[in-house]
Amino acid sequence: MIRYDVTIYCPDRHLVYDGRTPDRQGVGGGVTARIRLARALAALGHRVTVLANCPREGTFHSVRYVPWDGVKRIRTDVLVLNTSGGAVDVRPILDVDVQARQRIVWVQGVPAPQGLHEVGMDVLCVPSNFIRRVAEREWDVPGSAIFVAYNAADPPRPWPLLRGTVPARDPYRLVYTSHPSKGLDAALGVLRVLRRRDGRYTLHVYGSARLWGAEESAPPAEDGLVYHGLTGQARLARALLRAGVSLNLQAREEPLPLAAIEAMRAGCVVLASPVGGYPEIVRHGHNGFLVPGDHRDEATWRRAADLVSHLVDHPAHARYLRHNARSVPWDWETMARTWSGHWDWLFGRADHAIPGAIALDLSCAECGGDYLPLADGYHCVKCGLYSPSP
Repeated sequence: MIRYDVTIYCPDRHLVYDGRTPDRQGVGGGVTARIRLARALAALGHRVTVLANCPREGTFHSVRYVPWDGVKRIRTDVLVLNTSGGAVDVRPILDVDVQARQRIVWVQGVPAPQGLHEVGMDVLCVPSNFIRRVAEREWDVPGSAIFVAYNAADPPRPWPLLRGTVPARDPYRLVYTSHPSKGLDAALGVLRVLRRRDGRYTLHVYGSARLWGAEESAPPAEDGLVYHGLTGQARLARALLRAGVSLNLQAREEPLPLAAIEAMRAGCVVLASPVGGYPEIVRHGHNGFLVPGDHRDEATWRRAADLVSHLVDHPAHARYLRHNARSVPWDWETMARTWSGHWDWLFGRADHAIPGAIALDLSCAECGGDYLPLADGYHCVKCGLYSPSP
């Protein structure tokens, strides 16, 4: 495998963090993805530097972290420009003397980052086919310049044994693991419906307004609600191993919700609204459930509650769903190999070492273009469509 110098540049100011922060106190999905990908790339042997809003220079998991605002010169093979909060602006890189063989803008949300077409972008990396379509329709980026790479989650570490036992999963234990604005009210609505049927149901809430840099604000106390606030990833991963269902009912069209992938890797069944990137990872009745309808409507809460009750009453079916959910292939090593394989292809194409995608007796289902096979599946080099299988 070719090893590259990789620089991830993120000028977001709304949070201060370094490579230890996700496990210690928890951060949003965009920051978590940035840190996890950097660590996975370094584990493959790439030389990785993260220029971000870190308090001081340091090395964590073989990744060098440097405060971004003191950097005036970058020399690298791969420059990844990434923003996931605050001003959502990559233009500060224009004040830096940069030499890079490839410039990649890596986005995490629906709004186009400011400066997208000003920074000399070679490739736009997006976390879902949903955002690929948004980028084509609304951001004026051609499909041939778009690369879809999912965010990922590693399998949770085994629960530390306590007197030879592992805590059992509680089918009555529900979780909500995101910013409160996305769908906490809907999760509480489902909880209230369920508790009218059976008082054993509880909802454990992980995450807070601090995810986006705001002040802590806990929801009002009520029966069955357990509020944990912002929680480190290690503790959250163990909590997901104990929970039966993750509630992800919302209207916000997220690109690919990392919270849902983390829940699936832990065997926690996801109930989600069919919006944004959710339908790409949740296969209804196979590894979770998609619940249509207005997430603020009590009729939607009742449908979700019926599915939760079904899982409690039919544990064999719940085990089937959990098994399939845990089998999602997007761990961080796989995704680091996917990114690396794409760079090999980009640099080979630029050096005329290879003429294009590998010739396969397969073609893109959407445009008929050539597929580039990588560690996570197939990527169309003409329209950018990603497919786990052709």
